[in-house]
Amino acid sequence: MARLFVAPLLLALLPASAAADTKTCVAAHASAQREVKAGRLKQAAQSFTTCGSDNACPEQLRAECAELLEKVKASVPTVIFSVIDGKGADVSSVKVSVDDTLLLDGLDGRPVELDPGKYHFRFVLPDGLELSVDALVREGEKNRVVGVRAPEEKAPLASTPHAATGPTPVEVPPKPAPASTPVGAWIATGVAVVGFGTFGTFAMLGNSDKNKLNDCAPSCAESEHDRRDSLKTKFLIADVGLGVGAVSAIVAGILFLSSGPSEADRRAKKEENRGLSFNATTSGGQLLLRGRF
Repeated sequence: MARLFVAPLLLALLPASAAADTKTCVAAHASAQREVKAGRLKQAAQSFTTCGSDNACPEQLRAECAELLEKVKASVPTVIFSVIDGKGADVSSVKVSVDDTLLLDGLDGRPVELDPGKYHFRFVLPDGLELSVDALVREGEKNRVVGVRAPEEKAPLASTPHAATGPTPVEVPPKPAPASTPVGAWIATGVAVVGFGTFGTFAMLGNSDKNKLNDCAPSCAESEHDRRDSLKTKFLIADVGLGVGAVSAIVAGILFLSSGPSEADRRAKKEENRGLSFNATTSGGQLLLRGRF
């Protein structure tokens, strides 16, 4: 606003009778420019309007105030508030506060002038629900929509009327899915079978060699020493097969037992086997008590 020097110059040239009125115009002119620098554009617009519309002000000063007023108006940002309820409908009966100061007592869709800056807007709906939002309002920004939306309301479950002649249906809870046997249990079972089979086979072969050595003892031929070494190897393999089979059988048993129904499934099964139900018909009703005793 480099035209500030014009006002003092006009004040010096005017006669003393108009000095008082002109001094008021000059003060309004200077105040408006200070407000512009401070970012208070709405207050600046009011001051420029005062000095631009006062007929007591010199014509040149009024023209300058009017020109500066148009520039300030172009810089004043405006916002349009919007509130949507939980059903997706617009709400107009809303109190809008900014920084704990009431700004609007209702919405009409028209823009509202604000000074540029950061704001915390609070909206109070007719049912008492409070919503808030932070927004940075920029200089020169026009018709910016600042809106909030209430949490979506869940629609009630639709109930279908039943025929008067039919029985009242009773909701049956879904049965829990049967627990599946883990693959590891079957693998352990296969290993156990192979282990026991290995034990049986090599135990039989070892016993056969042992019987042959017993038949020729104590004067067995030198060639029977190889049979003795083979006998030890076969019994060793049989022992290993027995150990592997036993361990695998234990593991398979644990896996099969752990794959049974859980405690929750057992409780659900018990609840399924007992209960009280009522079937209504046009000729009367049936009261059913179901359970295990």
